[in-house]
Amino acid sequence: MDCVRFREVIQRYVDGELGDADVALFQKHLSFCAACAAELDEISAVRNALAACGDVEAAVPVGFADRVCAAAASQPEPSVLERALSSATGGMLPGRLSRRARRYVYGALVIVAVAVGWGRAHERKQREVKV
Repeated sequence: MDCVRFREVIQRYVDGELGDADVALFQKHLSFCAACAAELDEISAVRNALAACGDVEAAVPVGFADRVCAAAASQPEPSVLERALSSATGGMLPGRLSRRARRYVYGALVIVAVAVGWGRAHERKQREVKV
């Protein structure tokens, strides 16, 4: 088990959600990896400190919800193209598209639209010839 994979399962280990085989691999990794052992110690310390606090109820500042809603409302809505690209890429687009990127995307969409139109026209022409 390498450090990258180990760091993904550290919390599951602390929560007791790993199976026996994964626990054994995890503990073997800890025996020779000081960095991962230190991270586990830090996570355990934070978890213990939080547990020692008990049930502490944190009060939300007055007007917090209104400020969050106002901030969300002030953000411009993404265009249909940006929403489609974002969903097609699993939400991996960083914010709005640059002008240059939009040109490429719109150009590609025009090419696709022309190709589809040409294909349909060609198909229609083929049907007319057969009749």
